[in-house]
Amino acid sequence: MNTPFNRKDIEGFQYQTLSKGRWANADLYLFRHDGVDWVVKDFMPCSPIVRVTWGWIMVRREFAALTKLQGIPGVPQEPFMLDGFALCYRFIEGKTLGDTGSEEIKEDFFLRLEDLVNRMHGLNLAHLDIRNRRNIIVDANGEPALLDFQNCVNLENTPWFLRNLFKEIDLSGVYKNWEKYKPESLDSVRKEKLDALNRKRAFWMFKGYPSWMKGDRRS
Repeated sequence: MNTPFNRKDIEGFQYQTLSKGRWANADLYLFRHDGVDWVVKDFMPCSPIVRVTWGWIMVRREFAALTKLQGIPGVPQEPFMLDGFALCYRFIEGKTLGDTGSEEIKEDFFLRLEDLVNRMHGLNLAHLDIRNRRNIIVDANGEPALLDFQNCVNLENTPWFLRNLFKEIDLSGVYKNWEKYKPESLDSVRKEKLDALNRKRAFWMFKGYPSWMKGDRRS
């Protein structure tokens, strides 16, 4: 498979570090090639045991998810695997929701985010980490985008009760942020769904990394 560039190309040119991962997380780089900005999500800096196990699995999982979601606005486009330990995709210009003030957000932003999530569910994928505002992008046109699909779940062979729960987890992330940034436009039906979903959170397994997996970011 032909790819726009390879690891030697990156090592031979300057790139911008977007973030350094913790011991079990990838590093993120911004690399410009032929006038196009790409994100490189790289597990190579991790320890060898993490790289060839967790990293190897996560790269393939996210690549498969992004490949399935191609053509949906708000999802990273043109993904490819740099090698067995790194994933690349087109950079989405904008800011994370966490770095965006409520006054900068369009009135229909969360409706559009909800639609994006529903379209993702229509392709039998659940994200599972939409509550994390770093995974939601307000792009240069003020439209929503989603990042970080490495923990997503394919719903096709998932039991119906888990399938519905995973969808609810995603939508609760939308409604949680909606309530925080634009509470006046969150209608009573969605607010009731959010409250019901929050009552279920005590039973959810997906609440970020366990404490033993956390640590300082690489310097």
